[in-house]
Amino acid sequence: MRRLSLTLAITMICLVPTAASLARIDVAASPQLARPGEVLFVRDERRRALARLNPAVRARLCGAADMRWKSVRAPTTVTPKRRGRLERFSWQVMRAAAATFGTEDPKARRHLVRLLHRWARGRALSRWRGDRIKVAYAVDRSLLPTIVAWWLVRDEPEVSAEVRARIDAWLEGAVARSLAFRTDLPRTQRVARNNHALLGASVWAAWGALMDEPALLARALTYYRETLTTMRPDGSLPLETARGARALWYQRHALSSLVVLDTIAAVQGLEASAGLPPGQSLHRAVRFLLEAIEDPRRVWPYAVENFRPGPSNNPYVQDLGFLRTRPSGRHYMAWTVLYRARYPDRPEAHQLAALLAREDPDRGPMVDEYAGGAMTCFFADTVADDPS
Repeated sequence: MRRLSLTLAITMICLVPTAASLARIDVAASPQLARPGEVLFVRDERRRALARLNPAVRARLCGAADMRWKSVRAPTTVTPKRRGRLERFSWQVMRAAAATFGTEDPKARRHLVRLLHRWARGRALSRWRGDRIKVAYAVDRSLLPTIVAWWLVRDEPEVSAEVRARIDAWLEGAVARSLAFRTDLPRTQRVARNNHALLGASVWAAWGALMDEPALLARALTYYRETLTTMRPDGSLPLETARGARALWYQRHALSSLVVLDTIAAVQGLEASAGLPPGQSLHRAVRFLLEAIEDPRRVWPYAVENFRPGPSNNPYVQDLGFLRTRPSGRHYMAWTVLYRARYPDRPEAHQLAALLAREDPDRGPMVDEYAGGAMTCFFADTVADDPS
């Protein structure tokens, strides 16, 4: 019954256009998915690629010898103040998923399945309290890597039918709440159209691909197309580059989700940019980020709007902290590994590689919730995340 209810909800939502510039989605005509059950890549293909690597390199890409597997108590109610617990949970999930898939680590596999099952039994994330916009964002940020991790262990022999059904039902409910919340937001609110919405869409796309819900994936891709429809000719995203000192921070934020959506669509045989005007491409948005990092004056005319700029009110000094590994171990540029694997011959891919080599030469494997987890393990062939 849950699946029927969610499918009907998706159908009703998808029949409402997200913007006047986008055509109405015909749910009945939603294309079949080419590889239902796959999310960010084709697992067998990646397993073969990892098997060809030196075991030491594979351990450095995906292993978790430095991890202490700790259970994280499931928060039934989520508030803005409990985001730290979600981040600890996500870190455990992302690292365990990489070690399970990349190195067949049995301890990591047991920990991951037990942790997800514990959160499912505890009905984690089922009640929201406080600022619902902040809560929805924190939940979506945790859901994306959780769905990716579950995808990688869901079919393991150790996962019983009962455990599989319980975790499926838990995640399906969480995705349905995300979908309902973002659909109910007035379109006049920026968070209904900016990087918040794109993060939510990446969650729906991942779940739609995993559970063979083409209408849900189609719904997610409308956010991708709307974002690129509103992009300026120079590649800047208006809702992100208005953010003052963090204009480039949020341009990069949106790009992470756009690349995830583009990748999931490609795995399923779909073209994320289908129907967009010529030139309104993902690559143009990446190019703007690269150019503005080198010459921040390019973003100043937009950044001066200073809309919720973050810790600094000076739009002329851009916060480029995202170019380096975070103290938590996460890297906000992890999406670049995915982008470079998707488009290895693009000049932007080579420029991203050079940028990171210059700004963070000692970085390790790149892991981040916004990209879906351990990108270096999933896409790269060296710790320097060079997929060539």
